[in-house]
Amino acid sequence: MKTDSKYNQNTYSISIKIRYAVFMFIYGIVKYLPDPPGDFLRSIVLKMFARDVKTFKIKDGTTFWFPWGISIGKHVSINEYCFFDGYGEITIGDWTRIAHNCSFISEDHGFDQTDIPNCYQKKKTAPIVIGNDVWIGCGVRILKGVNIGDGAVIGAGSVVAKDIPPYAVAFGVPAKVIRFRK
Repeated sequence: MKTDSKYNQNTYSISIKIRYAVFMFIYGIVKYLPDPPGDFLRSIVLKMFARDVKTFKIKDGTTFWFPWGISIGKHVSINEYCFFDGYGEITIGDWTRIAHNCSFISEDHGFDQTDIPNCYQKKKTAPIVIGNDVWIGCGVRILKGVNIGDGAVIGAGSVVAKDIPPYAVAFGVPAKVIRFRK
């Protein structure tokens, strides 16, 4: 396996690193502030860096990577200790509820080449799109390239690796549709 530094071409550009560092410094000041001022201040800081944020309910401990790829609709509720990786883009529709400890991962390392360390292989990105009025239970993991339709419900602890149709109720690892809402 080659471990020469010439393979680090896949790292983030200097401008992305600087932009991200500035965001993390400012956001870090408000990340753990208690409610209600904390929710308001977190959303204000996120609005300064994100693509589009229309909600004011972002609970403490929530982490955002690459916020300029994130769009959050109106009346969205994001509970404690969620993680959003916006490098591949994340769009969340209006009235969506996200329980605590959920992760939205829109990028991944490549790993197909055996002569280059995994951490230096080309990143794979794909947008995550969450529809309107979606309910995401605690501890859910949503992976890159997933679309969750309007009105869907995702059960606690699920790992969503494939699209979920509108008004479906899905849970499990991997998440599977068990029924549809009436």
